[in-house]
Amino acid sequence: MDDLQKGKRLVFLQFALIIVLAIFPDSVNVSSALDIGGTVLIAIGLVLLFAGFRGLGKSLTANPVPNADGVLVTTGIYSVVRHPIYLGLLIITLGLVVSSGVWAQIIVWVALVVLLVYKMRWEEVLLSAKYKGYAEYMAKVPGIVPGLKPRKSGTTK
Repeated sequence: MDDLQKGKRLVFLQFALIIVLAIFPDSVNVSSALDIGGTVLIAIGLVLLFAGFRGLGKSLTANPVPNADGVLVTTGIYSVVRHPIYLGLLIITLGLVVSSGVWAQIIVWVALVVLLVYKMRWEEVLLSAKYKGYAEYMAKVPGIVPGLKPRKSGTTK
């Protein structure tokens, strides 16, 4: 399987998990505090998601394989976190779990976290191969949690 096919499969799984969180099962009676908390998380996630979309411009793709004509973006939201779109998706979907009150959905959310971390790490291998300055960028800017010290390139966790 080539990189584009692998990327398409990862994107399909990502969207399948998001759809499960968004539509199944329906909400139960939740307290207004959980409903408000979930709504706030969704709003924060949407801001991050759209800031990431806007920042990437022509480099935007759902597939982890970088666009042939893409450029390395390290400004704006990308100067704070390397993967604001993934962070936004995780916050939005956590908001869906919280506001639904269906705590069994946390299992699906954790599966999404695992998938996105895998996708992010594989994407970074591809970005490092395409962009000369990516390793230096990784050393300066955290991957997904703003303020968290970036892991050293070349080390494994």
